[in-house]
Amino acid sequence: MTRKHINRRRVLGGAGAGIAAAMAGCLPGGGDGGDGDGGDGGDGNGGDGGTPTPTPNPADLPEVHFITDYYNSAWEARWGELESSFEEQTGIGMLIEEAGMSGQQESRLAQLIQAGEPPDANTSTFDQVANLWSNDQLVPVTDVVDNIKAVAGELLTSPFIPESGDIYQVPHGMYVSNFHYRTDVYEQLGLDAPETMEDILDNARAIDESDMDIRGYGLAGKKTGKSQDEFQTYLQNMGVSGVGLRWKDPDAMEELEIHWPEEEITYLLQWFKDISEYSPDPTSIGWAESIGRWIQGQYAQQYHLNIWPQGLAAQTAEANDSDALRGLARASKVQPIPRWSQVDAEDNWQWEPAPDGYHIMKNGTNTPGIKKWFNWLYADSLERTAGMYAQEPSRFLPTYADVLESDAFQNIGLWQKYPYLLEEMQYNSNVILGEHYGNVPESDLNSPVALYCTRQWFYGEMINQVVTESMTVQEAYDWGREQLEGHVEDARSKFG
Repeated sequence: MTRKHINRRRVLGGAGAGIAAAMAGCLPGGGDGGDGDGGDGGDGNGGDGGTPTPTPNPADLPEVHFITDYYNSAWEARWGELESSFEEQTGIGMLIEEAGMSGQQESRLAQLIQAGEPPDANTSTFDQVANLWSNDQLVPVTDVVDNIKAVAGELLTSPFIPESGDIYQVPHGMYVSNFHYRTDVYEQLGLDAPETMEDILDNARAIDESDMDIRGYGLAGKKTGKSQDEFQTYLQNMGVSGVGLRWKDPDAMEELEIHWPEEEITYLLQWFKDISEYSPDPTSIGWAESIGRWIQGQYAQQYHLNIWPQGLAAQTAEANDSDALRGLARASKVQPIPRWSQVDAEDNWQWEPAPDGYHIMKNGTNTPGIKKWFNWLYADSLERTAGMYAQEPSRFLPTYADVLESDAFQNIGLWQKYPYLLEEMQYNSNVILGEHYGNVPESDLNSPVALYCTRQWFYGEMINQVVTESMTVQEAYDWGREQLEGHVEDARSKFG
């Protein structure tokens, strides 16, 4: 197969990239180790009882190609360094393609697959590729993950594991959902940190109606990506499943049923509509824009992941020697997602944060090479494993138990300049993840049907519909149920 040339160093483009992509990763990191070679972890295939099939030399196969959204100025430089060292030591060529964030990368992956030129791997959460897994298009990576665990510690969140017991994702980091707010704005207006969704709305109104030049909330209202995640997470904090499914028998956990409670969902949709009054145009806000506008100081509250926005504010401050951005980074705090006032905090349905990582495509042209690459990146030494977080240290909470407290991770340049950000990351791990996830056992929906439904875009589209008044709250609720029913039927036909 002749693969068309793809320029690995193409610029981050398109409206989805926004200001955050241009500013991300400007501060050099530290804490990376040497570049020795790692093991392969079982790349060969046996024969059929006759002469064993020789294990191919990865260096004799086409260059390894993977697409990723781990990409900014720091990643570009780091990928270049890693590519050169890896190719020099192994003879395996690498082609790394930036493919955009949520919503964009799926389109690029589909384009490559339809063209008969699938990449060897991609980066995403597993729900983004669940359909590929269902069609037997992913390669198990249990061997690679076992090698990494031997170096970097046990997994802190579970990748999807089907009945076979195989793992189909090499995890990189976790996305912990939390609430972000500006302490300087709160202090000036005498506001308390919110405990409930109603408190968020009250604070948004007070901020918006004040004399301060800042909006009360940044609501994601684009039809894909962040709006979907925001809807599902807030619904979980109302004490019900974020995807509208639950186990018929919570003890057996064998069969899922639709649970689309009208009271909670219509309340939530009305809440989104109400808070949109205190937000910049929600239909222009997705993942990238939510970070860029936070850095620009456009609003004082939002839903986001880990400590990503304040970390990028700090990195941008260093790149531009901006005291104003340093102050914004210091004033940006995280806390657990406020609950619905009618439920207790421990009744939220957040189970485990979604692990993000790498998936290997079965029809790629160099499976042994891509496995060797991931072993080399993550399973060679704890220093290099920790160095894989230095490019975007605030975006991901490391998935492996020994990384966060390692010297190599704590010596990353951003933490050295901003020690309080490391404290925020540790709080994110120990308190938000440690105390506010996994409190309701039946919220563990480790099922391909639930994964398939999780990635459907209609959840976010409901927010878009109510804030644009394309539908009433009741119409959006009814439409959402119809969408869910259709997707559940599709999922059952695929997965059984």
